[in-house]
Amino acid sequence: MSEQKIKILYLGQQNFGWTDTTQHSKAANDLGAEFLQYNGNSEGELIEHLKDVDAVINQGHDFEDKLFSYMGNNGRCKGLISMGHGFEGLNIPEAVKHGVILANTASFGTEEVSNHAMMLFLVCSRKFLKHNNLVKNGTWTRDELSPMGHISGQTMGIVGIGDIGRAVGRKAKAFGMNIIAYDPYISSWDAKEYGIETIPDLSELASKSDYVSIHCYQNDETYHMINADFFSNMKKTAYLINCSRGGVIDEKALIKALNNKEIAGAGLDVFEQEPVDPNNPLLQMENVAVTNHYASYSEQAWIRASTQLGEEAMRVALGYWPMSLINPEVANKIATRKKPLNWDMILKKHLG
Repeated sequence: MSEQKIKILYLGQQNFGWTDTTQHSKAANDLGAEFLQYNGNSEGELIEHLKDVDAVINQGHDFEDKLFSYMGNNGRCKGLISMGHGFEGLNIPEAVKHGVILANTASFGTEEVSNHAMMLFLVCSRKFLKHNNLVKNGTWTRDELSPMGHISGQTMGIVGIGDIGRAVGRKAKAFGMNIIAYDPYISSWDAKEYGIETIPDLSELASKSDYVSIHCYQNDETYHMINADFFSNMKKTAYLINCSRGGVIDEKALIKALNNKEIAGAGLDVFEQEPVDPNNPLLQMENVAVTNHYASYSEQAWIRASTQLGEEAMRVALGYWPMSLINPEVANKIATRKKPLNWDMILKKHLG
């Protein structure tokens, strides 16, 4: 009997119609798998599709927790690959319970996000918004310059030193800054390899930093981790940068800290509510720089993310661990899989 053909299911954003999946399907096409684009509009239709595929790619489609019960140890579909870095919308315990492998496209936009963080850092440090508005409104003055930091010799505090946090540290060093970081999941020895000093608690990082840049996932542990206590420990001349997820920061506490001049300002690419409420006080503050959650974007990064989605789906379908595994604890629930391999090795093994 011939071996069953591998099938990959793509879930695009709902109500967006047909999506160009040239990059998403490249890995499947390279290895002779079948790539299917889901166009149904009911839970029942999706369940039937999941029963007949080996892995599913999700790029903005609603995915209910109950669907995991038809996957993993309970069905043919062994894993779900999500677009982007974050995974706060996924019920990880439920996926683990059913032996469903979860992965994302971490690292696709490392350079873009770290560049964006550095842009916001410079906009804040040089008081760009204030002076841009003054000049455009016909005011040419130097009365609004002070206080303004020197940057070189100042301290950048990074919360989370994964790929993006380390990239920010590397780039901040080019400005002559001292780099400290808080990340309970990275050993001090590993951090030392990156040239970063680890700080044991957030309050100490807050008190030592001239700029704080957030680069961690949003989950139950990190939700509102940057709160009123954190702001009370920051320097009055310090700035907060966030290119991770809005919910990591207690936005009400941030607004209060800014109004009370507890900190100097902020640069934000993300908000607790997105799209952001037009009446959000942060949008009216001249010491707060804002963008609309596009830090990870460039055409090159988007192509890479789309390609990576397909590669990770094929790794899971072929029995390999994905490179960007979200829920490593699932290993205790499923049979042994092959070690993660890079894409060139998979192509060589399966195509000869």
